[in-house]
Amino acid sequence: MSAPASNYRERSLAIHGLICAKCAREFDASNRHLLTVHHKDGNDANNPPDGSNWENLCVYCHEAEHSRGRLGDYSTGRRKG
Repeated sequence: MSAPASNYRERSLAIHGLICAKCAREFDASNRHLLTVHHKDGNDANNPPDGSNWENLCVYCHEAEHSRGRLGDYSTGRRKG
């Protein structure tokens, strides 16, 4: 059973803590809005209750993660333009 989309962010923050999985920056109540949840498999509907498809990333690392994928798609011809 998947966690409802409305609460997977809070569940991920509770499970994985207020820390970016890539750069290890720590967050607190004043800046937790800069911490996002990345779906490891790219499927934002896959929200297992144990959090195994999530990793908490700061907005900067999250953008870099998705940019890396877009760049790879472009350079291999899987994505045009």
